[in-house]
Amino acid sequence: MNWSALGAVSELGAALAFLASFIFIRQQMAQNHAVTKASHQREILNASRDFFAATRSDQKIFDAVATCFKNFQSADAFSRHVFTTWVIDYMLIAEQAWYMHRDGFINEASYQGFENLCLTILVTEGGKEIWPVVKESWGQDVSTHFQKRLIEDGANIPKHYDVIPFF
Repeated sequence: MNWSALGAVSELGAALAFLASFIFIRQQMAQNHAVTKASHQREILNASRDFFAATRSDQKIFDAVATCFKNFQSADAFSRHVFTTWVIDYMLIAEQAWYMHRDGFINEASYQGFENLCLTILVTEGGKEIWPVVKESWGQDVSTHFQKRLIEDGANIPKHYDVIPFF
């Protein structure tokens, strides 16, 4: 056997091994991305569930939110504070969902649920009162996106207390 042929066979074997390694690593990366995506979706769904648990478990929070949805200006300072921080808390969850959607870590349907729910809060009388101030707590790109949605679709977005009528 000649050394040139042996060298060529060795190089071919090395190239095939490299290609197989590359395919394996690519497959592992895709699997890791899928696991990470599922983990992020669970995490944000849990955060949302925990957020809404506050109004189920604390009558004062429920009363403050329910009052401020419709009568923010006439509500007492404590209720306005509770409502404002409640809205900001959900806005932060929606912001996280926006960035995760942009980066491919949650799917379109899940993201639309977070966005639509946030919009139902922001179009209430109380939401309209605090939006000019709380929108500054978001990243500029998210704030711009939601502002555009409120301008374009605001009249057609149902209010949170119409979607969830016990408020």
